[in-house]
Amino acid sequence: ARALPLPTAASVVVALVAAAGAGIAMGGVTGVGTDGTLLGVGAGVCALIGLRVASYDYPSRFVHMTAGVALPLALAAPAVQILGRVLS
Repeated sequence: ARALPLPTAASVVVALVAAAGAGIAMGGVTGVGTDGTLLGVGAGVCALIGLRVASYDYPSRFVHMTAGVALPLALAAPAVQILGRVLS
């Protein structure tokens, strides 16, 4: 959703709405129910933070690939797991 040619604020809102929709859909499939919406929005926020960190432009390509990509991916899964446990 962030790849759509929209202004930044609008694309963030569209991305969070898409994350909430995915949370609703998966909440129904997995039996989490309406808490899936909050879990989806939480995952969407983690993804947006990861996207922001990954877009950090540092002169060193190695630092960009390790800190800018691996760090958000490594931290997003535990954050979503903790959020899921709190909502369950």
